[in-house]
Amino acid sequence: LTMATYTTSVDTQDRLLESSMHETSINTVKSIPISTRYGYVLVTQQGASDRSIIVTYHDVGYNSATQFHHFFAFPEMIPITEHFTIYHINAPGQEDRANPLPSTSVYPTMEQLAETVNDVFNHLNIKTAIGFGVGVGANILTRFALKYSTKVYGLILVNCISRGIGWFEGFTLKWPTQDMPQQTWTDALLTYLIWYHLGYESQSTHPDLVQGLRRHLEENINAKNVVKLLNSFLKRTPILMERPNELNKNANPPISLKCTVVNITGFSSPHKDDVIDTNDKCDPAMSSYVEFSDCGGAVLEEQPAKIAEAIRLFLQGLGYISHLSIPKFSIANRLTEQAAEYKRRNGSLSRAPRRSSAPFDSVDSGLYRNDSQGDDMDDDPNYYGHELQLRVDTFDDRNVKL
Repeated sequence: LTMATYTTSVDTQDRLLESSMHETSINTVKSIPISTRYGYVLVTQQGASDRSIIVTYHDVGYNSATQFHHFFAFPEMIPITEHFTIYHINAPGQEDRANPLPSTSVYPTMEQLAETVNDVFNHLNIKTAIGFGVGVGANILTRFALKYSTKVYGLILVNCISRGIGWFEGFTLKWPTQDMPQQTWTDALLTYLIWYHLGYESQSTHPDLVQGLRRHLEENINAKNVVKLLNSFLKRTPILMERPNELNKNANPPISLKCTVVNITGFSSPHKDDVIDTNDKCDPAMSSYVEFSDCGGAVLEEQPAKIAEAIRLFLQGLGYISHLSIPKFSIANRLTEQAAEYKRRNGSLSRAPRRSSAPFDSVDSGLYRNDSQGDDMDDDPNYYGHELQLRVDTFDDRNVKL
């Protein structure tokens, strides 16, 4: 296999994350074309070399530039990015302004795309890494982790769909996803992809995201290549994994993920039920479910600060970046400040306040308490401090709603 590298700077134009970026090693990426058994893929490297590795895989209609480059350069993500080497894998033909794939070419299946991930690992001499996938990319990395369990130390899965294609879904999506003879977008395909990524609620509340996504698809992404990837996803087989049988320890061990997993979605995401289904198939001792209450399908674009905090907690649970303190504007820090302010005004009384900050309107019991403990826990003045420390130290022991 041959490798060529060249360095480019992340362009802020036509990106879905439009935050201001300064010229640093974090937002300067190195492109690495790699030949795999199923064709060439373009891998981009972000962050310094010779550090712990995160490997990302994008969703359909996105690529490494639009899905991840700006996210990892987001202010809340920079402390994490500075301590990792990040390799972003682009599916064949999905990079910005890619040439159309030959009409006669057969696009890789989801299982074959997982094999290209292994080729990338071998080419870059990656022994083990943390996987970070969104949508289609999450499905691919899950398949890779099941087959090559020793190469994946942890998985961050956003909107991961593990089931196979249903007959109704396949029937209703057949007409907008026919292989197009021309390199043009159709209204049906654009409408579907916008719904797929944002959902109905986010389309009405975030028209800027709709416009940005539409502009990105029309100007940066080859429509014909997107259809090939989408058709592979719509022909996917179910991911064969199941939750271990805790009642029968002598039963044959099921096929399950051996690494720590966090499944992330938004409250109004069109894929929320699928993420819950995927989480139900994971070992509860090794998995967590995170749901953002004020978010749709585009979690990285709608709530980048919140998902950055969730990723930080997940990585700290794996033993990384333990030195990083709680961000100034984090959810946990807001709760601490509110408890301290209550004690300052009222003294150590029996009942501490509920969270009152409007931006964090999620269910209290989902994040900071166990309902089975009842209201007696509210009478303990040390409860909130204890729970806060528990949340930071044992991220994967709870399912949370942010």
